[in-house]
Amino acid sequence: MDRKAEGQYQLRERSEHTTAVVGEVLYCWGGAWEGLVGSHDSPTKRQCTSAIDAFNLLSGVWSSQPTRGTPPLGIIGVSCTTINNNIYYFGGYCGHDSCYHNSLNCLDTLTLQWKELQPTSDNSVTKRGFGGMIVMGSEPQQLLVIGGEAPISTITQYHHQFEYIKITGHVDRVRTNEQNIYNLSSGQWTVPSVSGQCCPPTSAFIIERINHNKGIMYGGAVADSGRPTNSIYLFQLSHNTINWECLKQGAILNDGLWPEERWAHASTIINGVSTSPTLVVIGGMEDSTSE
Repeated sequence: MDRKAEGQYQLRERSEHTTAVVGEVLYCWGGAWEGLVGSHDSPTKRQCTSAIDAFNLLSGVWSSQPTRGTPPLGIIGVSCTTINNNIYYFGGYCGHDSCYHNSLNCLDTLTLQWKELQPTSDNSVTKRGFGGMIVMGSEPQQLLVIGGEAPISTITQYHHQFEYIKITGHVDRVRTNEQNIYNLSSGQWTVPSVSGQCCPPTSAFIIERINHNKGIMYGGAVADSGRPTNSIYLFQLSHNTINWECLKQGAILNDGLWPEERWAHASTIINGVSTSPTLVVIGGMEDSTSE
């Protein structure tokens, strides 16, 4: 069906955006698209980011929804996750120079009101984008942020348990496996301890929540060159320690085909009533030439 002919809203072409499902609606926000001004802040940028695109999964129709409040300045490579009716957004690339953010924002999808939980600041959380974020814990719930790319000039604290590798071809850019936890009850960031086979510095990967304290990570761009990987990691949060396990090909009985190396892909977890959680992955890049 030609929705454009019917005068219905057309979703603009974009990349490096975020998507999140709340109820029967898929929300799409941010990203890089033609015509977006590469500035720190401008009326044009605010106009673009003050609306969120919504896809109704029942009707199959896109619409543009105006939001209230102040949207984040980081718009490219932003990490996002959901809790009930709220979508949380962390960090992201601003769109100009080496400007990255470490702000944490929340969008209430019932009121479409933005709320800044933590502003961008020089704290223990590295300003970065192209990482991942999921919800962990139950009471209190916590946001776990992993990895990404960051400008060297804005790093205020190098944490000894993590790595920061300079990216080839970029004067002021590193890839990291830094991990941070935000407690939604206290409103405080903490830096966890890590154990086991921790992931290397990685960006443009996927992470999904398996249960309240366990998650999975697959693929991404690694090392200084940004080569793609097909590594799969399981991680589990216990108190303030994250234990990592790297799954090797053949380690799982009857695991079938092993996925290809890739980065900048998409994923979801499907939880069946009588089956184990299934990770579904689609798309991505198979080399680092376009990084």
